[in-house]
Amino acid sequence: MKRGTRIALILTPLLLAGLAVYFFSDILVYFCIAAVLSLIGRPLMDLLMKLRIRTWAMPAGLGALITMAVLIGLALALFAIFIPTLGQQAVKLQQSVSLADLEQGLASPISNVEAMLHTYQLVEPEFNLMVSIQDWVTSFLASVQISALVSSLIGITGDVFIGFFSVMFITFFLLQERKMLRNIIQALLPDDIEDKVDKVLMTIRKLLSRYFIGLLIEILLVGGLISIGLGLLGVENAAIIGFFAGIFNVIPYVGPILGAIFGLVFTVISSLELDFYAETLPLLAKVAAVFMVVQMADNFIFQPLIYSSSVKAHPLEIFIVILMGANLAGIGGMILAIPVYTILRVIAKEFFSQFELVRSITGRVE
Repeated sequence: MKRGTRIALILTPLLLAGLAVYFFSDILVYFCIAAVLSLIGRPLMDLLMKLRIRTWAMPAGLGALITMAVLIGLALALFAIFIPTLGQQAVKLQQSVSLADLEQGLASPISNVEAMLHTYQLVEPEFNLMVSIQDWVTSFLASVQISALVSSLIGITGDVFIGFFSVMFITFFLLQERKMLRNIIQALLPDDIEDKVDKVLMTIRKLLSRYFIGLLIEILLVGGLISIGLGLLGVENAAIIGFFAGIFNVIPYVGPILGAIFGLVFTVISSLELDFYAETLPLLAKVAAVFMVVQMADNFIFQPLIYSSSVKAHPLEIFIVILMGANLAGIGGMILAIPVYTILRVIAKEFFSQFELVRSITGRVE
């Protein structure tokens, strides 16, 4: 095969993929979510496919339905545990806290901050921090149009239902027809690399399946431990704080900081009736300590187990890759950095192992 023909065969699928991303981004998102769900459910699907009762074997379609039912059941169980508690605490927070309460509870620390700003001449003499905060909150609330917000929520609800059924439909076929993605990819590539493509896809599926299952476990562990720790301290809204801390933790490095800030702010809002310096401030220190302890457990126990057994990469590699993802695509890039890097490392090991740099980077890939 001539070199120009080979290059054309490689570039044509890439060009088609780029056009598909540009024109069908929503469908691509559905497919990516379905791919992640199929990777999470693949171990159960493989186990079901091994079941034998005399001469009867589990049909692939039935196995896919059972796997999806288990995934949906787990998701509903988590919602059943967290959502009622979240709703109760949100209603309680809304009923117990008003803007007047917020202003009164934070009057003392805001006054001290304002005095410090004036002392060091960081603001104009007539500057009033409380008035500035009130003006900002008022302008923010005025900018929110209720009718537009309701319309947006209705539209989002419709999109969610469409997205849910689309993702479930795609997930079913990815689970049922295990070689569907392989066949699509091989149809776009030369026949002489079929064996290598098979090996690459098998390795990628195994590594990403481990990674996403481990990431799901990490979210549950971090959110659960923070909820339990704050609950033992008597912090109100502990379930809300733990739930969002677990979700934020998906974002590498930045997520734990955002979760801690969210927890501290919620603690302040929930403790407005307390004396700020005598009671709220010590409580904030305890909340920060809980986040610190859980984050240390995540950094030294959970994450090493996930990354070492899944992506097979050095922590410095992971750090650099996440920074590159952040520079390229912000938070979304940080979240996708590790899965994308895993795929690229597997491809590099199989097709470019003749280079010393590639061998050193991919040496731990199975």
